[in-house]
Amino acid sequence: MRACPVKAIGIINGHARVIEEKCILCGRCVTECPQKAKVIDRQLDKLTAAIINGKKIIISLAPAYVAAFPEYSGEELTARLLSKGITAVTETATAAELTSQIYATYIKKTNPVNNTVISSCCPVIVNIIERYYPQLVNNLAPVLSPMLTHAKLIKKQFGQDSIVVFAGPCIAKIAEGNSQFSQIDIVITFDQLKEWLTQQDQPNFNIETNHIDSSTYVGRCFPIAGGVLMPFEADGDAEDAIAVSGIEGCIEVFEGLSNLEFAPKFVEAMACSGGCINGPAMGTRQLLQTKRNKVISYAKSSANCNECEMVTAIDSEELLRSYIPKPIISNIPSEAEIQVILKQIGKFAPADEKNCGACGYDTCRDKAVAVFQGIAEINMCVPYMRSKAESFANIIVENSLNAIVAVDEKMIIKEFNPAVKRMFGAAKEIYKGMNLTELFDCADFITAAKYEQKIVGKRIEYPMYGIITEQMIIPVPKHGLIIAIITDVTTLEKKNQELQQMKLDTIAKSTEIINKQMHVAQEIAGLLGETTAETKSTLLELIALIKGKEEA
Repeated sequence: MRACPVKAIGIINGHARVIEEKCILCGRCVTECPQKAKVIDRQLDKLTAAIINGKKIIISLAPAYVAAFPEYSGEELTARLLSKGITAVTETATAAELTSQIYATYIKKTNPVNNTVISSCCPVIVNIIERYYPQLVNNLAPVLSPMLTHAKLIKKQFGQDSIVVFAGPCIAKIAEGNSQFSQIDIVITFDQLKEWLTQQDQPNFNIETNHIDSSTYVGRCFPIAGGVLMPFEADGDAEDAIAVSGIEGCIEVFEGLSNLEFAPKFVEAMACSGGCINGPAMGTRQLLQTKRNKVISYAKSSANCNECEMVTAIDSEELLRSYIPKPIISNIPSEAEIQVILKQIGKFAPADEKNCGACGYDTCRDKAVAVFQGIAEINMCVPYMRSKAESFANIIVENSLNAIVAVDEKMIIKEFNPAVKRMFGAAKEIYKGMNLTELFDCADFITAAKYEQKIVGKRIEYPMYGIITEQMIIPVPKHGLIIAIITDVTTLEKKNQELQQMKLDTIAKSTEIINKQMHVAQEIAGLLGETTAETKSTLLELIALIKGKEEA
């Protein structure tokens, strides 16, 4: 979100998504995303399929290639490409030279008064104006970009059945290649081209070079900031033309043009700072100045062909195009609605609006508008969430029944909560800066700090305070602190003691009852024994008496 210059990233449920109607395809989210979640459309499979099918394939190399492939000379790179099945390699700079000439002619014909012409080579600039400055659409030069122009030239020279592949440092060119004005068949980035080359076998450098080298100095300078202005400098019109690169700088110029603060004849606008040589898919990490020097050096070595066959084979009328305003339509909240959202993130007055930019927006109000529009979330405000977390933590600590105290290595109290006073402050005032040894023995604190080990669940009794505690002592050597969480277990201990005594009393009572029962059982058994003997004797006498009578 912070990287996106037009805030075309929406955050929904903590996840980022691209808002397509707002996106200008600058590629910053691709280069900035640490998780590499944003990826570029790949058309390498289409290129491979075309080669396998034996198609006539022409590669249009953007003029920044000399800085993107410093490991190859132009001839070496061409040989590698030809060895992979490419039919011919030619430079987009050829069309850039023609585009520059058409610009100059168009400006002279229209002779604009307070109607500045803005270069239309950069598709990101076209996207910015169509979406965010639709009032300037008529200021865009109605001319095809060098890439689209070159495709037309290639089709005329090699046939409409040829496959035109553009390779460059720009992500937005992929979408431009799919536009209604395009005869481009495949668009790949320099990053992807490097990848494709490394996937192939070692090329055969004996293949005859088919490299159309007919670009001029001006055409080859197009990828650097100020390159498009060179014809104006040659004609002495440089004072009526300006060059600006970088999205933020371009937006500033467009604001000035919209407000009629100035009106030069021509504005060369490039979205990438320093020009196309600083494109998001250059595939090289060289310094900007190093890349610029390489392009200029290569341009100076050009054959300076001003009337090549390719350029003269097309009428400039075929290279004109139009643009359509595509203004962003968004719900704009009222001031009252903005204030409601600001208050939800703790911004009750202008002084509370820190405008820190941590959420990705320049101001707190911009963030509030985005929340209203459903593309941002309340919890994206870092100061608010930090304050909320700290407040929540403070509430927990302040209301904890456990005593929490933090001391330094000299046992000086740095922080403590109210529970410390409840446990140990009956006889002495407790304050920050006092030594904890004034309250109780700190041997365990010193041990924990010395060996950098926690002491967990230690039971310590303080007769002078009438409490029994269970302690957890945590050393924090990184900050030179020892933190103790002290739980008052006095009531629990008393209950445990009462429970233990109850158990002992129960056992004693049970033993007494059992003994009495045993005694009763023994007496009953004795009585039962005597009665049984007497019964037996009586029965025997009765039996004998009965038998005697029967015998008589």
